[in-house]
Amino acid sequence: MGVPAFFRWLSQKYPSIVVHCVEKRGQVIDSDGTRAPINLNEPNPNGEEFDNLYLDMNGIIHPCTHPENKPAPKNEAEMFVAIFEYIDRLFALIRPRRLLYMAIDGVAPRAKMNQQRSRRFRAAKESHDKQLTIERLRAELLAKGAKLPPLKDTSEHFDSNCITPGTPFMERLAVALQYYIYERLNSNPAWRNIQVILSDSNAPGEGEHKIMDFIRRQRQAPTHDPNTRHCLCGADADLIMLGLATHEPHFTIIREEFKPNQPKPCDLCGQYGHEMEDCVGAPSENSDRPPPPPGTDVEFIFIKLAVLRQYLEDDLKIPNLPFQWDLERVIDDWVFMCFFVGNDFLPHLPSLEIREGAIDRLITLYKSAVCDVGGWLTDSGRVHLDRVQLILTELGKVEDEIFKSRRSEELAFRERRKRHNGVSGRQSFSSPSSGILAPTPIGNKPRPGDCSIAAKALRDERRQPNVNWVEQCLQNQEAAVSLRAMLKSSTNSNLGKRKLLTDDADSGSGSPTPVKRGRLGGVDASTLKEKPDEVFVVDYKPSRLILLPPSSFQGELPMDEDEKVDKFDEVRLWEDGWRSRYYQSKFGVDPQDAPDFCIRVAHEYVIGLCWVLAYYYQGCASWDWYYPYHYAPFASDFVDVASVDPGFSNKRTKPFCPLEQLMGVFPAASRSHIPPAWQDLMTDPDSPIIDFYPTDFKVDLNGKRYLWMGVALLPFVDEVRLLKALDSRRAQLTADERFRNLRRPVLYFVRSDTPMGRMLLSLYKSNDEEDDEVVVTKFARGECADYTGSAPANATLINSALTEGISGHVWPDYDNACLPGCRMASGVPGMLPDIPAVEQKAISVFFENPEYPFGHVFPARLLDSVRGFLCLILVKLPTRCQLLPSTTRGRGRGRGGRNNSSSRFDSRESESFRGRERCSVTNGWESCAMTPAPLERHFDHPHHQSVVERMIRHALPTRDQLRNNPSLTHLRTHHLVPMAIPMLVSLEIRFGATATDYRFVEAIMAVVAGSPEEALTSL
Repeated sequence: MGVPAFFRWLSQKYPSIVVHCVEKRGQVIDSDGTRAPINLNEPNPNGEEFDNLYLDMNGIIHPCTHPENKPAPKNEAEMFVAIFEYIDRLFALIRPRRLLYMAIDGVAPRAKMNQQRSRRFRAAKESHDKQLTIERLRAELLAKGAKLPPLKDTSEHFDSNCITPGTPFMERLAVALQYYIYERLNSNPAWRNIQVILSDSNAPGEGEHKIMDFIRRQRQAPTHDPNTRHCLCGADADLIMLGLATHEPHFTIIREEFKPNQPKPCDLCGQYGHEMEDCVGAPSENSDRPPPPPGTDVEFIFIKLAVLRQYLEDDLKIPNLPFQWDLERVIDDWVFMCFFVGNDFLPHLPSLEIREGAIDRLITLYKSAVCDVGGWLTDSGRVHLDRVQLILTELGKVEDEIFKSRRSEELAFRERRKRHNGVSGRQSFSSPSSGILAPTPIGNKPRPGDCSIAAKALRDERRQPNVNWVEQCLQNQEAAVSLRAMLKSSTNSNLGKRKLLTDDADSGSGSPTPVKRGRLGGVDASTLKEKPDEVFVVDYKPSRLILLPPSSFQGELPMDEDEKVDKFDEVRLWEDGWRSRYYQSKFGVDPQDAPDFCIRVAHEYVIGLCWVLAYYYQGCASWDWYYPYHYAPFASDFVDVASVDPGFSNKRTKPFCPLEQLMGVFPAASRSHIPPAWQDLMTDPDSPIIDFYPTDFKVDLNGKRYLWMGVALLPFVDEVRLLKALDSRRAQLTADERFRNLRRPVLYFVRSDTPMGRMLLSLYKSNDEEDDEVVVTKFARGECADYTGSAPANATLINSALTEGISGHVWPDYDNACLPGCRMASGVPGMLPDIPAVEQKAISVFFENPEYPFGHVFPARLLDSVRGFLCLILVKLPTRCQLLPSTTRGRGRGRGGRNNSSSRFDSRESESFRGRERCSVTNGWESCAMTPAPLERHFDHPHHQSVVERMIRHALPTRDQLRNNPSLTHLRTHHLVPMAIPMLVSLEIRFGATATDYRFVEAIMAVVAGSPEEALTSL
């Protein structure tokens, strides 16, 4: 979801929700990195067993097809194999015992298609611009004699826009995934009793919302297990809100751990350690350039929503509430308030920024408003607009204050950055008389060998002792810049934003002249002494330095980023009159001339809020609704919102077909993925819809620093005009194209030798009782009917006793099924083998969720018969001491005396922790484990050890205190042993514990995070 910084804010505010995942991997048995298989039927090393694993597949497809921190796959087959390996790894991490659900994004609602359209237009433009830059830089380097690997054929370029429903790539991927599922069900023992559901891109809906719809409908079935343990894989921030919206008590999200500043290969030479603007060519065979960094697998983390629920209960508790407290309703209201700071369907309100504490501000207003209006804001996906009005009114009263405070903070931040840049960059304002940093006269051409000498000097620079890190970094950057100046001084080529500014005419003498004053490196040039031989370094873009040869500059210096933002910000929210300027700039309307316009925009935004909440809790309320503006209103514009009627419950709508959706979101640059009969509609000047496909468009920074944060001002697609233009050429589609344009149901897979598999096999058998022959009728592609979203009349109701509680309808898939005893063709020909007929024991059918009448409301509440669980937290603190759990042995069996906290000293490693991932606990509660989170600080100073000892003695509760505290069901007694091995603290918290219990553990962790005295005081 479009909520920048949401997960960072959430994990910093509630740190115990994040737990590192324990991964058990087999030993490497081959030189190519092949690992020995492990037994996935063993207990999960993370201490918690999961029933269902859900994969938001687009979060897997993108990094596997065009990774950022390693070389991309060479072809489509390697991409598919990378996807298979990624799924295998997740399966080994989670080890689901009941269901694996793979959901690929299908056609999205119109509200989401607008965002997809913006992303794809931007991606096409950025890809085109990048390719032009690569070609230009290659030509310049080759002209200088640099060595470069051969240029990739443009036909090999992977257009990531093809990861969109309806493209041939997605159709081939769906076939490959079916093959993968068949192969794993046949060959992997851990898959033997697993049910698999594949919802490919021809099933309408976003991947994560198809998963939520499955959970929502299953939990309404009478056979559903209310204690099902769910694990959802995905990196989108909205998964957290979606998981909370299910009101399932055992819900965990697994995602990749984000690690910033990962090395990336250069797009020109393929080497690491520089970007393509700094490239000097591929190294020679005898070069001592360092090898590329070793490839490292990403690590995974868990997000424990059960822990987040307890945090929210603690933070949202309202004293003296005039009506009954209901945690489930409070969580729903919190999810609703998060929509105001950003989502995929609406722009966020101008006065709300997560980094400024917007959610905390809303919570403060919420607590007051709930007491005043006497009820909650939402109810199972329906919004009480009269109650929301009060919050928006109060927010509107402080908007002016928020804008001015934001400006003050921004100016203060700029000053701090300028002071920092001024200090760290001071050394760069004087030029050495010799070496590679010496100024190069513009008229002098580099001699043969100068480039290699400069490169060697640059390497020598990097080998110098790192006395001053900041100074050394600046010197390295200056060396690279000088090298570029030497390479390019004879060409006077235009390098765009990072160009070298050279004199138009050769001065002859090459003598430098003063540079005009401006903002340089964060320091005002007017404060510097002008010297005739100075070289200035301009802080033009973050992490970029531009060398300005003194004799080359004519005219004004380029603006820094702050000046650029201010120049293009026409609204200036911190100045009086911001409301009129905003609507004139963003909407082209003066509020004084059209006072009702602002209210209309606000009411349309309110309809959007109602749509988003319904989408999260009940499913898509309208496939064709979308917010018709690029910008949001102000909080002060929400007037009389209680009178707004969304009107979604009065009509049924349907999604676009896949190919129609492609025409709605693709730019003309990606038309190769569209049927040829429709392609010229994007490029022909006489096309009736040519205005939908601009080749150039404006991106409004909207007060932001970076282009990717701006608003792409693309025209909205008129559905009626689009469909009319496509209908005139629909008859020209081929059979394969018509098949790709169909909406299709999801597929259900299982082994045929399971009870459910035997039942499914009977669906394919002939009606003749004496003839046990299996009959499969293959239809020609294009003859299949479009799926309406409801199971056909002849569908079979699932016997949930055979599926461990999963309900729904199934019917034969005559078009794609590969039955037991039939050869399964490879989904990755030439790279993976076919499945022999003798080994083929899997079966697939179409599947549909339990169906409910139109307008049915799925109640947002905990189900009955939910069992509590015990949560075991292991906090791993790298220190020279270890906390050991006390034993139950008698006094005579131990060695040594007792410490001040009545704990036994023991110089040996505890049996409870030796060679084990966690402590097993059996006290009547089901147990789950939170993974040890390693920290980097070590306690080498005796003072630090003393603090830890005092913290453990005085902070940990006694056994009597534990008996009187129902939340802390058990805490093992620990004591310190002076050994250079890790310290472990285990705290077991039952389901329903308060956030205080988790913050207790966080305080312990804070000791090694940097503030031991402060943590001790807080405890």
